[in-house]
Amino acid sequence: MLNRNDETEKMMTEKKAQYPPNILLILADDWGYGDLGCYGNPEISTPCLDRFAEQGTRFTRFYVTSCVCSPSRCSFITGQYPGRWEIHAHFARYDANIKRHMPHWLPVDAPSLPRLMQAHGYRTAHYGKWHLGGGGGIHGHPEAPFVKAYGYDDTRTWNGNGPTWFQTTPWPFTLHNDSDPVWAANSSRLAVEATIDFIKQDLSRPFFINLWLKDPHTPLHPTEEQREPFKHLREPQQTYYAVIHNADKQIGRLLQALDEMGVAGNTLVIFTSDNGPEVIRKEKGTFGSTLHLRGRKHCLFDGGIRVPFIVRWPGHTPVGKVVDDVWISAVDLVPTLLDVAGIPVPYHWKPDGTSALAALEGRPFKRGMPMMWEWRNANCSGNDEAISGWPMLAIRLEEYILLMNPVTGQQALYDTWNDESQTRDLSRDKPDLVRDLATQIEDYSRSLPGYPTRPGAVLSDQ
Repeated sequence: MLNRNDETEKMMTEKKAQYPPNILLILADDWGYGDLGCYGNPEISTPCLDRFAEQGTRFTRFYVTSCVCSPSRCSFITGQYPGRWEIHAHFARYDANIKRHMPHWLPVDAPSLPRLMQAHGYRTAHYGKWHLGGGGGIHGHPEAPFVKAYGYDDTRTWNGNGPTWFQTTPWPFTLHNDSDPVWAANSSRLAVEATIDFIKQDLSRPFFINLWLKDPHTPLHPTEEQREPFKHLREPQQTYYAVIHNADKQIGRLLQALDEMGVAGNTLVIFTSDNGPEVIRKEKGTFGSTLHLRGRKHCLFDGGIRVPFIVRWPGHTPVGKVVDDVWISAVDLVPTLLDVAGIPVPYHWKPDGTSALAALEGRPFKRGMPMMWEWRNANCSGNDEAISGWPMLAIRLEEYILLMNPVTGQQALYDTWNDESQTRDLSRDKPDLVRDLATQIEDYSRSLPGYPTRPGAVLSDQ
């Protein structure tokens, strides 16, 4: 005989099977932890996302798997750390990819969340940035698979092969969009409108949509109309806030459209970012904020990998809640979204994460496993803390994070619950914890297929 909890769970399972929830993942590009009013920025204007956060749950300790674009995005598709696929940095020129010991695109046979959703009856689409191979010009290999090959019914993207936009016109084939300022000013609107059109085409079937915005990644070319509310600000703040505000406005249009189409009540919507904000540069218009967090994009300190994460799923996520004591990784999203859809994770996928559905629904959740990072491109220019190649490896176990560089021998341990700005190195105070975490991250690094090419690798014949 079933008790009341068992009966409730059985009813929810039956309802999910009859009316599978729609899933919409909005992934911004270089949108910093502090680039939202609801996260504590008193100057920036994000009224639509602030209202969205009030309608759902806002998480403050969500971590992506890389401090730059392509490797981070790999995890949103595969549920695995990017090192499993030797994606050590962003996909760039062919010579740069080869120099970094990377492929030119994510293998099409890699685990793919949209492909599995598609196989279970979901209508699937990807609008906006791809950056997992292809994209036109010398920055995207022409032989990379079309984005559709990863399990989408429809796509229109940039930094990927297949249909895109030229200025504001739908374009049938790949272009290098970064040289198109008209497109840049309109990219969020165009991607949102494509998303709305796709949903309208068939309201009888569930949809899974990746809406991956360009904004606020460079190039930034806001129109005079977009700049108008911020004309009183100096550069680069004016440019950056204009772009953020416009992206927020377009997201608001999408959320309103969900209401108007009558699907908002059965749609899980997530807003997050692929990594921390770019370095502040007047000539580029970048002015992203990490608030009190240390580091930015290109860096494994929290400012580079801790990003906004807001979830709204009516009837499931608590309303107006802020969760500050739960750690979630981007590799948890694939098993989480499959759990939401009632789809089992294929046994051969071996995801690096775990379902965080309990956290989304306001129930107790603890990962019970560490988060891992390997950042080989730590000597990229533009970030003072990265020029020396520090840090290269990182492992997080709840509030503690150990940062390491196997080439220089540097290491630092931080308690990010009591020291969110990562100012106090505790490695001398907790040598046993350092030793345990260091062993785990080195074991993980050795397990990766590209370990022999990692700087500081210890090979058996040495």
